[in-house]
Amino acid sequence: MKFGHLNDIQSIDFSLPPDHPITEKVLKGKKVKQLEVYSGLPEWGSEGFPGKIYPEGAKPKDFLRFYAAQFNAIELNATGYRIPSLNTIKAWTSVVPNGFAFCPKVSQPISHVRPLGKSKEALQQCCDAMHAFEEHLGAVFLQLHPSFSTQRLDDLLHFFDLWDPSLPIHVELRHPDWFSNSEVLDSLFEEMRLRKIGTIITDTSGRRDAIHQCLTTPVAFIRFDGNDLDPSDFTRIDEWAKRCKQWIEHGLKGVYFFAHTPTKSLNPELSNHFLAQLNNQCGFNFKLAQISKGE
Repeated sequence: MKFGHLNDIQSIDFSLPPDHPITEKVLKGKKVKQLEVYSGLPEWGSEGFPGKIYPEGAKPKDFLRFYAAQFNAIELNATGYRIPSLNTIKAWTSVVPNGFAFCPKVSQPISHVRPLGKSKEALQQCCDAMHAFEEHLGAVFLQLHPSFSTQRLDDLLHFFDLWDPSLPIHVELRHPDWFSNSEVLDSLFEEMRLRKIGTIITDTSGRRDAIHQCLTTPVAFIRFDGNDLDPSDFTRIDEWAKRCKQWIEHGLKGVYFFAHTPTKSLNPELSNHFLAQLNNQCGFNFKLAQISKGE
């Protein structure tokens, strides 16, 4: 994740802000009996994975199968560049176990044009592709271009009208204007709450404004950008586990937590730490990835 990443983090305040008022509106119930927690990485194809979380000598064609044996979700950025064919999706879903979730990114022919989704054919192909994941579809995510400002609010609302409401979608805002204009942002979040469209909370060192702490659905989608296992990575994740525990106690139904760090082969440690902290704090028993320490 390049968005907001900083190499020098000595002066960064990594504390999490208080929850947005809309979060209290959404999480007003009691703890649910069946919480869904998904934690994983942004790719299954890192060259550093064979011998670490895959068998030594694993071939790229088998990477997804080995990945899905270790993690229960993938932030599927590959779909952001092009809409995958139905045969490709069938091949992916055929090698993962029950309970595994793909979280595909909305493709650029829909997300990076003006207006959003202007090609109805491309939008239909995208929605058809999302449906093809069937029971393995987690949350679709729309990552708006960094230049997508509050001036395009109507464009975004119109896209919500076009989107298939049967497909769960979460939205990542990046332009600073969204976070400097609370009136517009609050209006958007309320509209998303009413439409049952989720938010994405992006925790990255150089854009602390993107940690808006607003849940517009009872499902949290967190994209975490670390710094190659710097000690602050782990204390930050500790705080996320504490916040998730609070949300869980007030009715959170699901969590997606995806770990990013510049050295991609170090992402498994971050995902494991989140699950371990959630297990410790909430009494859960979520499975951690088995990481080889090497010789």
